[in-house]
Amino acid sequence: MHELTTDQIRAALVNCTKGEAKRMNLPTGLAGVAWQDLDFLGWRDPASPLLGGIATWRGDEPVAVALKATLRPAGAKQSMCSLCLTVHSSGDIAFMGAKRAGGRGREGNTVAASMCADLACSLYARKLKQPRRVQPQETLGVEERVWRLQGHLEKFLQRVVDGR
Repeated sequence: MHELTTDQIRAALVNCTKGEAKRMNLPTGLAGVAWQDLDFLGWRDPASPLLGGIATWRGDEPVAVALKATLRPAGAKQSMCSLCLTVHSSGDIAFMGAKRAGGRGREGNTVAASMCADLACSLYARKLKQPRRVQPQETLGVEERVWRLQGHLEKFLQRVVDGR
């Protein structure tokens, strides 16, 4: 993934107003990010942990999506991330919602998916970060897991950005 600046991320937020984008807490220390290991930059707001976002490139254009987590129902012992397919204990998975871009989002339309609570899917797919839970046996190599993650991310972005 190519580097992103905070200005690029704010300008690329497709599902919030300019004022919301300006007030959104973005990650700090972007100069130290290992961009080559990421398919998207994911962050959670330390001041408001239910809020966060993802930013990536679609072609030559950056795109960013504001996310809002919901609390997981009690009783769920484990869940799987819909992007990277990593299995986590219930506390390490978040159900993330995103307003759709444009008029549909202003009407209250949202898209939601279970995601790694730390939004480190790229690192899990590359086995650079290990989840606390034992994973099911998988025959795919790292390259195939990364392609799968990229495909699932693109489908999520299509639903948010393009309304499909």
